[in-house]
Amino acid sequence: MATLEINNFQGRLTRYGDGDINSGYANYRETFGNDPFTSPGNLTWFESPTQIDSAGSVITDLIMAARPRLESGITYVYAIGHTGRLYKIQVNDPTGYDPDYDNPVLLATLSAGSPTFKYGASIQFFGATEKIYIGHDKGVNSIAFNGTGEAQVATGVDVVTNVPRPSVQFAGKIYFGNGTNILEIDSTATVTDYTKLDPGFPVGTQVRDIDVSPDGNYVQIVVSRVAQADMTVATQDTASLSSSDSYFILWNGYDAGYTSYYPYNSYSLNANESFGPFSYTTGYDLGGAAVYSEGQKILSLPDSQVPNFNSTFSTGNIFGMVVPEQNASVMKGAVLAYGAYDMEIPAGLYRWLRLTATTETDVQQVPTATIVSNLFYGSSSAGYTGNKVGSAKLYFSTLETDNAPTTAYKLYKFVTVPTGAGTPLAGVYQTQIQLFSKKAKVSEVRFYTEPLLAGTEFTIELIGSNGGVITNSGKTFTVGTNVTAGEDYVWYNPVIAPTYAVGVRITNSGTTNWVGTKLEIDFGDGGK
Repeated sequence: MATLEINNFQGRLTRYGDGDINSGYANYRETFGNDPFTSPGNLTWFESPTQIDSAGSVITDLIMAARPRLESGITYVYAIGHTGRLYKIQVNDPTGYDPDYDNPVLLATLSAGSPTFKYGASIQFFGATEKIYIGHDKGVNSIAFNGTGEAQVATGVDVVTNVPRPSVQFAGKIYFGNGTNILEIDSTATVTDYTKLDPGFPVGTQVRDIDVSPDGNYVQIVVSRVAQADMTVATQDTASLSSSDSYFILWNGYDAGYTSYYPYNSYSLNANESFGPFSYTTGYDLGGAAVYSEGQKILSLPDSQVPNFNSTFSTGNIFGMVVPEQNASVMKGAVLAYGAYDMEIPAGLYRWLRLTATTETDVQQVPTATIVSNLFYGSSSAGYTGNKVGSAKLYFSTLETDNAPTTAYKLYKFVTVPTGAGTPLAGVYQTQIQLFSKKAKVSEVRFYTEPLLAGTEFTIELIGSNGGVITNSGKTFTVGTNVTAGEDYVWYNPVIAPTYAVGVRITNSGTTNWVGTKLEIDFGDGGK
């Protein structure tokens, strides 16, 4: 009798199905929702996202861009919807000692110049008298933080319409994408140049994202020959499959034209995220969605779409994105994160969340994703439950569709450090498949955990040589049914045929979070 032991549940995703069952790598297509950071090396779960204004009484359109702002000790998020509705969302409530207040109000509806928001909006806080600057399909508008004084800033024949309008602040000015060029706005709310670069970008291209390089010396501009599709409709985008050219542009802020560029022949680039020493660019190639760094492809994401320029984020050493992803014959929303959480936890690719559409069948678009607050603890006398003053929190929006077609607009908050008050995700963790030199007969499976509480339920199944569940290999454990509260150990004896390959899939289905520490599989000789 021999024993396989799994005590490394780190959960870094791999497309290699076979390997060491205790490698800490998890199956790319199946695994999601496991929390690799709260209890490193053990198995526990993120909490389910919560829809903000689920009744739809305030937020009635698709959020296209969002940006947080601190005002008198309170964090607010300004968010623009696709019909021009500008929302102010209060993230925390110090008077009620609530770090998860997340209450939206309608601040204003933009109307100057009849703006539309189909291809990607952006928000900046800027100016000698600080205002909100909002880029849209027809140009740029400004508005005060109290929702008054809306004005057109960039307008007229020099604005290229119906293109993405990403933006960035650099050297005391704002730059917005403007088709084959960028436009410049100074601190007096004046457009100083609608075509800042001479020469501009190649004919037939459009700016898809703008960022600042990690060293702060350059504006980074993602330019593509593939036009951005309308993000507000159910019509399927087919342009992104084109094997067209893209360019990664660098401009130092004072050259007449762009300073240098990197061509991406036959690639369709969409977005870029720069932070700390890192810069990541996303796009499509022959293998589907991909992530690039310093001109090299570093990740393949074959089931995913690439993010829009507003739906990437960064925290610590991690680059993240929220994207539609193919799973179980429909598109779902996925939070993907790549990098090292810190110097203690190894770098890898993780899927923090896989979100199923709730009122329609598919999550077709994720226009924006924004980190809005960080984990922060205060004194015991401050009045906060558990002394938690701030939550680690991400907002993201989704467009759901079905074949009618009908659409639904959602704005979610997702907590990246579990609070203990939320419901754990119905996530899945699947190991790599261990290959034996000859067939083995599995006799017992044992799973060790921290003491289990009421509301805990999970299923353990064994995976065979075809990558699927072995018949009669699984068992569901439910506290209060076949597990007593407080137990820290479960086991069962699967009755299965001998196999030369075995992996483990653990599926969470309870309402209470739990921590798994070790799983053992006893096996003996099963023949050739």
